[in-house]
Amino acid sequence: MAKQELVKQAQVVASFDYDGLEPGPRSVVQQRTGEIKERLQRSAQDIWEVGQRLAEVRACLKHGQFDSWLQAEFGWSRRTAYNFINVYETFQERSNLAQINIATSALYLLAAPSTSPEVRDDFLNRAKAGEKVTHKELSQTLRGKPSSSLSQSSSQPTAAPPSQSSTASIIKVIPKATAPEHHPTAVSSPAPMPASELATMPPGWYRLGGQHVMFCGDTASEEFAQQVPPVAFALAITSNDWDHDWLIDQARTVTILAEADVQAVMVEAMLQMFSQSQESVLFPWLPQAEMLAIAHRLGRRVYAGDADPERCRAAAAAAGLIPQPLPPHQN
Repeated sequence: MAKQELVKQAQVVASFDYDGLEPGPRSVVQQRTGEIKERLQRSAQDIWEVGQRLAEVRACLKHGQFDSWLQAEFGWSRRTAYNFINVYETFQERSNLAQINIATSALYLLAAPSTSPEVRDDFLNRAKAGEKVTHKELSQTLRGKPSSSLSQSSSQPTAAPPSQSSTASIIKVIPKATAPEHHPTAVSSPAPMPASELATMPPGWYRLGGQHVMFCGDTASEEFAQQVPPVAFALAITSNDWDHDWLIDQARTVTILAEADVQAVMVEAMLQMFSQSQESVLFPWLPQAEMLAIAHRLGRRVYAGDADPERCRAAAAAAGLIPQPLPPHQN
């Protein structure tokens, strides 16, 4: 699955100092490191086993060493590691997760300390009965509201429904290579607008050109995930620290690229390959300002976001679109 493939692609920028450990802890940590890498699969039982080993390593290391080890060996943040650890600590027996039908991102949410035991038991029993449990359904239950998204309001752009169910989503990691052949379109390109002419973009939701929606904030947050409708294609340009497993449930096709591998011609080719005009696409990061402009020119409806306000402004400017603040979503 996505995170496993990302780890394989990751370039380790630092080495963990095993020589600084006592022989006993060093042996345990090195052994568990190898076992975790072997078990980076996306089944519930594998997640439990990874969490178990992470908890053991955490117990062997001093304050600060755990974060250093995570970064050196996996390129992970503490938040990513605790997704696994929470599953292990919440479900005391690995066998409890055998053959359950639950999305990875939903399993992490189910194991979160903030999830009540009643909700956890209800969804776990439904998963054991063969029902597909998704991140979106679970998070909506936790927020105490029915299914909704920005696309359901008449004042928001609507998403074209995917031609396949979300369980058929494809995870593609495209390495640096020549982009697939693409065909120019007859749609005219927007005139770029200097970013200095745009108003400042404080955190929040914005509409662009009456067609696109942009979130200036953390796209790994529930606030963003809850409001994005099903999309035909999601392009995730990110490091290996992956906190967006919910995309697997949300998009028909997901492509994950390292930032260094991205070229405008590749973005255009993938949009044409995996989506059609008027379909919705998702960009949960905006490291390349031209991404939104390309999708706009191709006639896609875009849901985009980035925690960096300057990236949001640059993307809007490149597309020649002035962001209009949207009112806070009513829970």
